Amino acid sequence: MTEDEKRIGTRMAYVNGIAILANFAIIALLIGPDAVGYDTTYGAMTDILQFVAGFSAACVVLVAGKVWDWENNFYFGLMSRIVFVVACIQMLYGVAATATANSVFDSTFNASEIQAMGGATTWFQFVAFGLYGLSLLSVDDGKLPGWGRSVGYGFVVLVLGAQLGSLFGLVPATLFVPIFVLGGVILYPAFIISVGNTISKS
Repeated sequence: MTEDEKRIGTRMAYVNGIAILANFAIIALLIGPDAVGYDTTYGAMTDILQFVAGFSAACVVLVAGKVWDWENNFYFGLMSRIVFVVACIQMLYGVAATATANSVFDSTFNASEIQAMGGATTWFQFVAFGLYGLSLLSVDDGKLPGWGRSVGYGFVVLVLGAQLGSLFGLVPATLFVPIFVLGGVILYPAFIISVGNTISKS
């Protein structure tokens, strides 16, 4: 692994965590969690942040694959490649709604419908990142700091448990929201930052 790759992986881990926190803050504080459809005021900001989150996640996955030797760890290598594709899908849908809203051409789907299409993939995206975290933790041989492993397992348990429960309608909305905030907005950014720290020291 080159010094450039280490630098990119470390920086992109921080960028990923910050983009997720900023996106959540805009949705929660400015748009409102109960809002439905594309927001013409803040939609461009959240779309750009989603694109940045996808791009930075793809960078981290590629560099982390070298740190934890994805070529010789089958499930970790598999999940790394799956999450790389998921990150590309995040980029694909990241600015699609805004591009549609501001397009000079006629479109079959409006911005809200495009946004809904991207949102329909969210369940699998969370599951994929959860399984990726689990596979990384399973091959970690002490590289991650202790707090990184702790928040990593917390993220994995919460996100996989919540997504599995929601698939069968077992998680009420009043419970899902705090689980989402704790797992996706607190524990995941902390975990990805710990991955970035590990990359910087590799």
